[in-house]
Amino acid sequence: MRFAIDILDEAGNSRIYIGVPLGRCGDKLRVQLRNGEAELDIDRITDWFQIDQPSSSDRGQLFY
Repeated sequence: MRFAIDILDEAGNSRIYIGVPLGRCGDKLRVQLRNGEAELDIDRITDWFQIDQPSSSDRGQLFY
């Protein structure tokens, strides 16, 4: 299940990543992107929303 994750980068710019959350590593969220994998600082995440509809009626989890 994919999420759109909005973060603030070091320069204060808003960046949106679209990917599948893989889990947490300390204070970072690991995300599978289309072209690889990224680790995003959790304290820089400003918003997120689920893109794909799950197979059941449950909502997806961003943080595991």
